[in-house]
Amino acid sequence: MAKAHKVQPIPMQQGAVPISAYQKEKLFELTSELAARRIESLRLYRPTAQQQLYHDCMSSETLVIGGNRSGKSLCSFVEDAYALTGTHPIKGKYPEKDGRLAVIGQNWKHCGLVIYPTLFRAGAFKIIRDLTTGLFRAYDPVLDAGRSEDEVKPAPPLIPPRLIKSMAWVNKASGYLSQCVLHNGWELNVFSSEGDPPQGFALNRCHIDEDLNSEIWIPEMQARLADRQGRFSWSAMPHSKNDALLGLSERADQEASLNKPAPLIQKFVLRFLDNPHILDIEKQKMLARWSAQGVDMVRQRSEGEFTLDSVQVYPSFSVWAHTMSLENNAVPKDWTRYAVIDPGHAVLAVLFAAVPPDNDQIVLYDELYIRNANAEIFGQEFQAKFQQQPHGVEAFLIDAHGGRLTDIGSGRSPQTQYSEQLVARGIRSNQTGCSFIAGADDVMAGLQEVRSLLHIRPSGHPRLRLLKDKMPNLIREFQRYRKRTIYTAAGTQVTDQPRLHSESHLLDCVRYLAMYRPVYVPPRNTVIDPWWVKWAAKREKNKATVVNLSPASYSYTFDA
Repeated sequence: MAKAHKVQPIPMQQGAVPISAYQKEKLFELTSELAARRIESLRLYRPTAQQQLYHDCMSSETLVIGGNRSGKSLCSFVEDAYALTGTHPIKGKYPEKDGRLAVIGQNWKHCGLVIYPTLFRAGAFKIIRDLTTGLFRAYDPVLDAGRSEDEVKPAPPLIPPRLIKSMAWVNKASGYLSQCVLHNGWELNVFSSEGDPPQGFALNRCHIDEDLNSEIWIPEMQARLADRQGRFSWSAMPHSKNDALLGLSERADQEASLNKPAPLIQKFVLRFLDNPHILDIEKQKMLARWSAQGVDMVRQRSEGEFTLDSVQVYPSFSVWAHTMSLENNAVPKDWTRYAVIDPGHAVLAVLFAAVPPDNDQIVLYDELYIRNANAEIFGQEFQAKFQQQPHGVEAFLIDAHGGRLTDIGSGRSPQTQYSEQLVARGIRSNQTGCSFIAGADDVMAGLQEVRSLLHIRPSGHPRLRLLKDKMPNLIREFQRYRKRTIYTAAGTQVTDQPRLHSESHLLDCVRYLAMYRPVYVPPRNTVIDPWWVKWAAKREKNKATVVNLSPASYSYTFDA
């Protein structure tokens, strides 16, 4: 009988330890996870020079302003991911664990189409395998020119799935994410600005992406950052349905002009043409499309500039052209002065104007801008200003519509209450005494009158001038006063009407003054009462001897 063949075992390499099938499976899982970690987006992300400045910024407030496809949203969401994962390159900028981030979108559709996919789905940017090292890296259209499109892959999610502990949804099918909690204790909350801002919680970071429906979200979210010394960021195109973005941009410009070593707020402007990930031919196509819609469209969508000229009510206003200086920053004593009041509780505005003897110009030289005002406060503040007028004031003007609105508690109008304050404090004007002239209600005609006064004449100066150092609120209103814009699916339509609910209190005073057409009146030694003052006094004197037998214009007097 033939002997059976004996199988010899394969000799093991020296030092090798035999492993079981279970161990092989676990080893495969570990090596797969290590390979996946090596290509996580935050490891492969390579910012542009301007994006890197944003990531390095330590200011408590930052703005990332840019046109379409300029990279503003990408760097902002990468900053969110750095914070959530506790992996920011600058140690200490955000806590490594147990932090909270709020991201606000204009509406839930924006949250579902932009915020959730950018943070939790693949494709925030592109990656490609390097020909030299064989490892994946960020795709570079210049360096990788000529490579096959099949070699380019979408980058993995900015927030790796392995770090996610739980997710809560408003509508999961639409991607309306409400909350995401990570294993490191960080919590992400997503909000739509269509609702009211939440209160009573603290934040380490707040990120607003694109526009807001209501600017009330800004102070409320800023207040949420105080307890944790958090950071505020807004990434958007240079347009907005409200003045919040423009206001922050102006603050950032003012901080930049001061050259502070550690500014509180910084603005970063990203240009469409500087995006290296868009081919030149595609850039040319987009510029041609935008140019067909006007220069403003190119400036906004390509250069990331605020384009307010076409939507401003007074586009010709210029701080350089319409401001002036006077000796000692005071109006000469012999000029005729006028005061215009725009009554209100939220904001009470008073404008002081003067006309020189040659009637060549109207100088707006002082203002009152009082929030949460009442008649008593008006009397106190107005008296302080009135005492500075050497020859008094020629006439008081008032917003007739606002002045007639009666107070619910007392049943008296603001105009009546203000007149009582003037009487009690002995304040009178030459023409109107303690009363007021009603400002003209024709808004469109008033706007045209103001535009005429702002027009630069052949002399090089407009008729309407401002004292720059004394009129900060009026200058701000001039710069922000915009026309009503209608947003539709077909496009944006700019109307001729001023935008509703904007702060234009002093500008309303300017409009009333322009319609009144103030002129120079030589100074008087005594105050001239209007005709009805003498008539009222005569009526009181003859009250007992006058019998009215017909309408008030006819009466018979019997001698006693």
